Amino acid sequence: MATWRFQAIAVIGLLLLPSAAASAPQENGTAATSTTSGDVIRLREDAPREYVVKKGDTLWDISELYLNDPWHWPELWRLNDDISNPHLIYPGDRLYLSWVNGRPQLSRKEFRAMSPEGVIEPKGNPIPTFDREALTPFIDEHHIVSAAELATMPRILGDNRGAPRLNGIAPVYIDGNVELDEKYRIFTPVDQLGDFSLLRDVAGVRITFHHGETIEGDVIKPKREIRRGDVVIPHQPTPIPEVIKATSGAPVDGYIVATLNDQNKSGKYDILVIDKGSNNGVEIGQMYQALRPGIKVFTEDRVPEAVNPYKPSDDLSRLWRETVTLPPHATSELLVIKVYPDYSVVIVVDANEWLEVGAYYVPKQLASD
Repeated sequence: MATWRFQAIAVIGLLLLPSAAASAPQENGTAATSTTSGDVIRLREDAPREYVVKKGDTLWDISELYLNDPWHWPELWRLNDDISNPHLIYPGDRLYLSWVNGRPQLSRKEFRAMSPEGVIEPKGNPIPTFDREALTPFIDEHHIVSAAELATMPRILGDNRGAPRLNGIAPVYIDGNVELDEKYRIFTPVDQLGDFSLLRDVAGVRITFHHGETIEGDVIKPKREIRRGDVVIPHQPTPIPEVIKATSGAPVDGYIVATLNDQNKSGKYDILVIDKGSNNGVEIGQMYQALRPGIKVFTEDRVPEAVNPYKPSDDLSRLWRETVTLPPHATSELLVIKVYPDYSVVIVVDANEWLEVGAYYVPKQLASD
């Protein structure tokens, strides 16, 4: 591990401390500050005093209306007997911002639609932490498997036309153990992660006929071209928790190794893969921060000069010239939403710079844990 990475971890506590407590008007027009044990709930200046929950809202959406750091949403409800379980908030509920002991909280006035007979209508489904319809395609359509697992999976041999790319017009043939009349998904490898492969869903397939050792199947709703060698996996929906409470990251650091959105640069709400998983203590809900390392600066002259590592003279002269390394800067916040043994899938919940594969990350420490 490079020296600056140890320095980054040493100063990470300093980087992660929020600024001074935010203030907001109370009922009497005065300002009030709100703090937790070391963390600060930074209320937005334009936070509404009252909000009616709409269909399609999420806990994260509502928290962003009130907080500069939405992952603090449990603190907004933590002293609130009226919303003991913030997941049980439904479209139509009216939320009120108030202050208790100098700290902001949301309280709820329940909305009940009543018929002339006075029958209370059911509210339907409570709102989740995130928009699951937006997350699920990314999460369910990707898997990370080891080389050993990949080698044992049933694979696509092709179709009887001999085409290198298959579009599902003709049946496909499969080598491997699959059950007749069962539905499976076809995945293609899209990235290599050391001894692991990142797979992406390209189509469904229904097993229709056994030709001895070769199995025939009909392709269902192909989303991308199918290739010979693609693997066949039973459909495995990802069990994302309805409510994800942010917690401190495990004491590990590493690198972003892949992106699930096919972009060179990633930003807020993009989905990424980091190189640590459950074997390293990573769990769903843990938070990490991506860091941009500080540059080196020549300091012996009146006007400091940045060291250019790609300039041969700078790279050589820094061996004897006086230099100082500037501290790293936290650029993004990452929330773990899916965990494998050696890798984890994260969502970027905040970013002030673009992220790229190869970016370095460290655990974010939440004082409220």
